[in-house]
Amino acid sequence: MSRGKNITSNQRVIINVLLDQNLSQVQIAKKLKLSRCTIQNAIKHINKFGMLENAPRTPRKRTTTERIDRIIRRLSEGNRRLTARDIHNEVKAYRECSLSVRSIRRRLIENQRARVAFAREYLTWSAVDWTKVVFSDESKFNHSGPDEKKCMHRCSGEKFMPKCTIPIIKHGGGSMMVWGAFNRNGPEPLHIVEGIMDSTSYVRILENNLLPYARSQRLDRNWIFQQDNDAKHSTLEAVIKKVWAQISVQRCANLIDFMPRRCAAVIKNFGYPTKY
Repeated sequence: MSRGKNITSNQRVIINVLLDQNLSQVQIAKKLKLSRCTIQNAIKHINKFGMLENAPRTPRKRTTTERIDRIIRRLSEGNRRLTARDIHNEVKAYRECSLSVRSIRRRLIENQRARVAFAREYLTWSAVDWTKVVFSDESKFNHSGPDEKKCMHRCSGEKFMPKCTIPIIKHGGGSMMVWGAFNRNGPEPLHIVEGIMDSTSYVRILENNLLPYARSQRLDRNWIFQQDNDAKHSTLEAVIKKVWAQISVQRCANLIDFMPRRCAAVIKNFGYPTKY
């Protein structure tokens, strides 16, 4: 059964007046040239909400958390060639929500607008202002590339030809999730995430790693935490930690000092990629 069409608050006022005049629903429908179903819905609305105006609509529940939104943004900015479907396959590894490729596309548009808004808000900040900010991010590293299916086009009879097959590494080759943070004085020791990164383990990481790091840097009480939005392979862990340890204090300082220019570049390019 189809729904009656939406009516205005003025029409509900008229319906209410006609009801007080003891007109039936059929008579009111003929008089206002509306369906009886529409009249019934109007009466239900008045009885349920006790008002003639349109009832406030309940906002649609968002399918992603703020953290998942940050991860989508980081993946997009880290590799501009990733499609919405590629990002969707990566986000599934976090297992915090179930969302569609269409939702990913909407988030990418939102992220572009949010980048411009962020840059405008902090455009007037100097390099000194940015020294009180601690940046953090988490990322997953795989031995054998992203967690996604790979397709191969081949003709009949070419099923086992070397050029028509894709080599694989048994058991995925190993992967791990890591979390790290830095400020102008340098990076903190890299944290290897055990198991699946969810909201509970994320809060635990902040308590056990971020707060001690902030105290060790002797930051004042007004310091700011800027969020970005399984560890089973010892070789991969060693490589990641080695690269992280090679990040110099000067590189961290340069990243912080260039924040004013980054904000200006984001605004100038309307939230699209910049040279930074």
